[in-house]
Amino acid sequence: MARYNDKAPVDNTCPIIDSVISYMESAKGEAEYISKNPEEDSSEEAVNIIGELASAISEIENVRDANSELRQWGNDEYERADEAEGERDDAIRDKEYLENEIEELKARIEELEEELSSVECA
Repeated sequence: MARYNDKAPVDNTCPIIDSVISYMESAKGEAEYISKNPEEDSSEEAVNIIGELASAISEIENVRDANSELRQWGNDEYERADEAEGERDDAIRDKEYLENEIEELKARIEELEEELSSVECA
């Protein structure tokens, strides 16, 4: 069974996304209150909405930074894998070449043993 080992350079961003949703839900609630109570002074609610939206924007920027870092890490890992595949292919070619060399040397040894045996018999 394969073992999962997360090597990503960033933590799970779901908690940040949950935080953004919370800020947005709070701002939505404030906006709904304003819309249902048009006769009241809504300046406090407006300030709350602005604060919630600013917090949400800040958190989304954190997700953007994490995504950028993750994307770069993925590109670096792709390059490493590509290099490893090239090295593997080179090793396979070297192995095949050396196996052929071994077979040729074995055949040459057999030839020499035959020559030696014919010389010894004579």
